[in-house]
Amino acid sequence: MFKLKPKIKAIITDVDGTLTINREDYRLEIEAVKAIRRAEGRGIPVVLVSGNALPVVVSISRYVGTTGPVVGENGCLIFYKGRIINVATFSAKEAAEVILKEFNEYIEQSWQNRYRVFDFAFKIKENFRDKVSFLVSDIRRFLRIKGFDNVFVTFSGYALHLTPTSGGKDKGLLKALELMGVKRDEVVCIGDGLNDIDLFNVCTCSATVSNADEELKKLATYVASKPSGKGFAEIVERILGF
Repeated sequence: MFKLKPKIKAIITDVDGTLTINREDYRLEIEAVKAIRRAEGRGIPVVLVSGNALPVVVSISRYVGTTGPVVGENGCLIFYKGRIINVATFSAKEAAEVILKEFNEYIEQSWQNRYRVFDFAFKIKENFRDKVSFLVSDIRRFLRIKGFDNVFVTFSGYALHLTPTSGGKDKGLLKALELMGVKRDEVVCIGDGLNDIDLFNVCTCSATVSNADEELKKLATYVASKPSGKGFAEIVERILGF
């Protein structure tokens, strides 16, 4: 049973794989959009937390209709009430340049990197998608050798990310909650991937969609019976008491 606090003051959610049709699609699930608008209509702001560049996440927020802080670049940047707040204190850009030069046979820059400040993303080339775990390990090892101990390497299911240790979804969420004046035990965090573990470590109440990574499911308060965006809508229905 999904046990909730008497008053949930905000819903925190990942975007890709959680609000989309599935974990391999960029299209938003219409039921998820409707669920967000129902929550907002009940006075519960929705906070988007994503690895996407901030302009991308702000655009989603604007057209879907969320009112909470918008957290981009895996927690490194926030847009709220017309202003941009830096959470990270240094950039992974130098590490990204080194990685691209060394591993250009396997990866290519995300088009979003032109609009990124702290966190940088790479697409893994089609021929090497089945070697993601090995590639991530190799890049981590290479960065350590080069002295980049202040950069995290993760794979979201959509892209490989280099994130400065001064960033992270947990740090971005904590700053967003501070901006809203909301406590950690007054929100529900929703996600699907291993890069959402940071979110779940902040929230005392969490939920995953049915097709989430097993490791994340083990941390969740509730696991939806439906996948991705439909699962998100199911979770919101429970939060709203439908």
